[in-house]
Amino acid sequence: MRFGIAATSRVTGNILRTLVTAKAAEDGVRLADDATVCYGVGQRGMKVLNGNCSAQNKLEQARALQEGLEPGAALEVVTDVPTPFVPLLSRKIVHSRGRDIGVVLEPWQMAPRIAAGSDFFTKYVPSVREFRTWIYRKRHLGTYEKVLRRPEVFTRLGRNFANGFDFSKLDNDSVPQLLKDICVHAISVLDLDFGAVDLIQRADGSYCVLEINTAPGVSDAHRAVIQQLAKRIVRWAANGYPERTANGQG
Repeated sequence: MRFGIAATSRVTGNILRTLVTAKAAEDGVRLADDATVCYGVGQRGMKVLNGNCSAQNKLEQARALQEGLEPGAALEVVTDVPTPFVPLLSRKIVHSRGRDIGVVLEPWQMAPRIAAGSDFFTKYVPSVREFRTWIYRKRHLGTYEKVLRRPEVFTRLGRNFANGFDFSKLDNDSVPQLLKDICVHAISVLDLDFGAVDLIQRADGSYCVLEINTAPGVSDAHRAVIQQLAKRIVRWAANGYPERTANGQG
């Protein structure tokens, strides 16, 4: 079995490859040489899992989610100065770990952000919590909450490791069904087999999808969700590499 691994996710991609190989050996499943798992690098063909993972850039993905999800369930892409003006975030088409995010508090700031390399803007969404939810073919594999553990290094916008946040695994039974359903729908909108959905929760309890990671990073092989994904991939192989069914499974 081959793995198409994005350069920025080489560590996690190799962890996944090791877990899949070990699980297949444990279960007595032969992995076909012509089967491919796409982890951030997509391709077309038979026996390909997540082949659409690199079909869209971040702007195209944002627009597809805005169009395909319920109103308010995805970020709103802005092409002109909004009237009345609201705070915006500037983004780049190619980005990782939120290092591209810029804050736009006044209309005149949009032009210099573009000059500095920003490609598009989204309306800022106030939030109280942020999650990363892993989905495989309509199945919920697990959800993590981004929790501020090191407030002394919180210096900029964004919930990421460099800004003091860590992933805290939630018990699967405690994850609201609405959150799971939105994430399943988001994966379906982008025609993916699996992905990690980043989404925030507003003060009123509603959710807004930020983006979908098709090659999400993990720190080690003991992370429960990467192990669950490996099990699903081996099951995919054991079942003869089926394509997704009409209901998104298979």
